Amino acid sequence: MDDLLDRTDAVGLADAIRAGEVSEAEVLDATMARIDERNPALNAITTLVDPEPAAEGRLRGVPFAIKDLHFAMRGTVTTHGSRYFADAPVDDHDAEVVRRYREAGMVLLGRTNSPELGLSTTTEPALFGPCANPLDASRSAGGSSGGAASAVASGMLTVAHASDGGGSIRIPSSACGLFGLKPTRGRVSFGPDAGEGWSGYSCTHVISRTVRDSAVLLDLTSGLAPGDPYVAPAPDGTFEAAIAAPPPSLRIAVWDGSADGIELDATARGALDAAVALCEELGHRLEEADLPVRRGMGGPQGVITSSNMAALMVRREAQCGRPPGPDDLEPVAASLAARGATFTGPEYAQAVLDSHLMGRMMGQFHESGIDLVLTPTLARVPPPLGELVATADNVAEWGARQGAYSPFCAMANATGQPAMSVPLHWDDRGLTVGSHFIAPYGGETLLLQLAAQLEQAQPFWNGPR
Repeated sequence: MDDLLDRTDAVGLADAIRAGEVSEAEVLDATMARIDERNPALNAITTLVDPEPAAEGRLRGVPFAIKDLHFAMRGTVTTHGSRYFADAPVDDHDAEVVRRYREAGMVLLGRTNSPELGLSTTTEPALFGPCANPLDASRSAGGSSGGAASAVASGMLTVAHASDGGGSIRIPSSACGLFGLKPTRGRVSFGPDAGEGWSGYSCTHVISRTVRDSAVLLDLTSGLAPGDPYVAPAPDGTFEAAIAAPPPSLRIAVWDGSADGIELDATARGALDAAVALCEELGHRLEEADLPVRRGMGGPQGVITSSNMAALMVRREAQCGRPPGPDDLEPVAASLAARGATFTGPEYAQAVLDSHLMGRMMGQFHESGIDLVLTPTLARVPPPLGELVATADNVAEWGARQGAYSPFCAMANATGQPAMSVPLHWDDRGLTVGSHFIAPYGGETLLLQLAAQLEQAQPFWNGPR
């Protein structure tokens, strides 16, 4: 059983259950034993529940966990990693994507750790405490889907739910040496509780060991739900079928950020160089290029994120009957919510328009013949725990450190494009930075095809970290 859980992915595990090689009960018991053994040192999983019987579905019997942020999971409290929400009512329904996971046959056993309100590139909430990186337990697992990445990288789960509003799938995937795809805006529903996340900046999907799992789960969860305001363009066929064929020869623009003063450590530089070398070996054409959109966290995203924080506080105060007290919110959330309350309607509307303009600019850039953009996922290896935690006195400094650590991911959130982090380079300490690819709007098929080609040439997963 241990060898099966260590070496296979979610699709392979479901196939083994279906073939009678192992039972659902045996898989669940072995998974819970691993959680009991490994989670105390990592703090990746914060809530456990008694799983419901699995439905008939493609991934029947595969243990799975939902990130503790935004998405309702029946029978649990969505705390958003925040003390202000810790006593919120128990969810009486599933979010649409959670319903689709259950419909696929996955066994939902709990929730994974998230920083407060998903606002940090490290997962160290005051409510639950820090989540450690299985590569080096003294270091951050990334954020905001750090608990998901830590659970998968440590071998507790084969795949886990995640979300991404400024890099939060790709950052922890990079930090923990996993595959992480941020889908196109509108690909996976935020229903029934929201039409979109963070005004379209946030998307939801998974962090996985393999490209196959990401493709299959995107097939199982994407598509319009009742009341959705928009939906991403449908692919030609399934994502799973698409990865069976290699991509055509691609023209890939390479950007290292040096012209904007971004500094890469040796591992990040190695990740970029490794991706360039492997892509060229596979027949793709790579060229240095200046991008029309380079950073997305400042300006419009600052307005949008802060405004959404302020609105969330209003909703929570109406629910619980009191405003947040001094011990309810960490400094970052308190600062952003206060700032968001000062923005006017015209300022918010302009931020949305500016974000859409960024999408137009990148769309024209791709129309010029550029198939994909390549950057490092992060500018450095994951930092020690505590380094990216803000105090009340250094929120501005914290923002600068966040931007220096993750200067590449947020642009795809601003434009709505799909993007992925692929683990292609490891340093002599066993640490890694992912290689980051961005595709045109609706271009997940191209990303997944390239990822599968890279994975075949240089397999990502060799067992728990």
